[in-house]
Amino acid sequence: MPHCGRSISGRPQSVRRDRSQRALDGAQASMTTGTPGAAALSTPLTNPVASLAGWSAIVLACGDRGAMRSATPAVLQPIAGVPMVRLVCDLLREVGCQRIFVVAGAPVEAIAAAAGAGVQVVGEPAAGGAASAALAARGAVGDHGNVLILRADMPLLSARTLRELAGRHLAASRVLTFLTAYLDDPHGFGRILRRNGEVQGIVREHELTRALRGQPEVNAGLYAADATWLWAALPLLEPNGNGETSLADLVARAVARGGVEAYQVSEAVEVQQVGDRQQLARADRLLRDRIRETLMRDGVTLMDPPTIYVDAGVAVGVDSTLLPGTHLSGSTRIGRGCRIGPNAVLRDMIVGDGCEIGGSTLEGSTLAEGVTVGPYCHIRPGSTLERDVHLGNYAEVKASRIGARTAVGHFSYIGDADVGVDVNVGAGSITANYDGEQKHRTVIGDRVQLGSDTVMVAPVTLGADARTAAGAVVVDNVPAGATVMGVPARMRAADEGGHPA
Repeated sequence: MPHCGRSISGRPQSVRRDRSQRALDGAQASMTTGTPGAAALSTPLTNPVASLAGWSAIVLACGDRGAMRSATPAVLQPIAGVPMVRLVCDLLREVGCQRIFVVAGAPVEAIAAAAGAGVQVVGEPAAGGAASAALAARGAVGDHGNVLILRADMPLLSARTLRELAGRHLAASRVLTFLTAYLDDPHGFGRILRRNGEVQGIVREHELTRALRGQPEVNAGLYAADATWLWAALPLLEPNGNGETSLADLVARAVARGGVEAYQVSEAVEVQQVGDRQQLARADRLLRDRIRETLMRDGVTLMDPPTIYVDAGVAVGVDSTLLPGTHLSGSTRIGRGCRIGPNAVLRDMIVGDGCEIGGSTLEGSTLAEGVTVGPYCHIRPGSTLERDVHLGNYAEVKASRIGARTAVGHFSYIGDADVGVDVNVGAGSITANYDGEQKHRTVIGDRVQLGSDTVMVAPVTLGADARTAAGAVVVDNVPAGATVMGVPARMRAADEGGHPA
């Protein structure tokens, strides 16, 4: 499959030496070594743009997957629980960019789904290289305005960096602004060539003079460009030795046009690109570190933070406490003042204020305020626990609604059921909801008292204020206020004025 361009973590991104670049050969001898002086460094911007509304963004989500050794493309690999391409698109939404175009290789449909709503997907062109991929988006983007070009395998970029790059581009009034990074070990990368602080081009490592080998500034692969100039320049770029066109070649053309602006990223880790499993693991760790730090700054207590795993997009309310071994994933939302863990796993959960969840697994369900769960419970998808419900140890709930203040003490299974308010479910009670062919529902009215080891064979309804004796097997509906016992359950003599339906 054609490549969108090489990773900053792999081989160098560098320019091909066309006529304008060859003029730089003599300039290398006059360049200083090591970190450039103050004139060469991009200082922090004091007026980053508040929003990239009106900008277009091209996200390059194509390239091979060989280094990952996976049937899944790198851009669909999850980092902190979210596909890389989605992380980048979400970042663009965060900074207000509403025109997002993803250039995708196979599988296009999967990449489009992962990118999220409002993103237009453009198919990868037959010609290889990042420049060819960006050019494929021209018809969708249009010929005017400002364009941001970035890679889908750069999941650690920050909103601040995008705002500052855009602000620098607008303030400098240049046709091209690009992001650079300073690396402690720049070996293997093309270097930024400057004279008196002004960018002159990008040079491949094998073309560097000895004096420039210590130059630590490299191209990060993120560009802001004037659309009119960009679409005129891209078709003029020639393939390099491996048959691919490189966006880095734009720098030399912008220099020839009258100048290019470079902005130095404040944290070099932001431009780490992910192309193999080691880089994937490293990026996952770094992003999760950011998430944990943000939660703590926002008023959440994390006990032993490195043992707590929170996915990107999860929200936790102020004054909540996460205990060791807690995993929060998917679209989970935790309210204020909750206590989660230790060893709790929550996936796609909505949890109200003041809930306590011990070491349990909860999936795809909703807990209202004041619910207590666990330890050792399993709440399966499609369940709702209303205010102040209590689930003790070893309880399982599946596709059920449990009314306020109901207690399911221990060793119980409530599946496909509607349970009223103020119900007490005795230890070992279950709904027998499957007849071997299909599932059936159980309805338990308000204030019902279930004796230990009650079995409710669905479909069955227990009316309000009904009671079951220990060990009852309920196969028929129970009238409101009645008490049943036995196998099969029958009303006691005192209730013989009515009969089970």
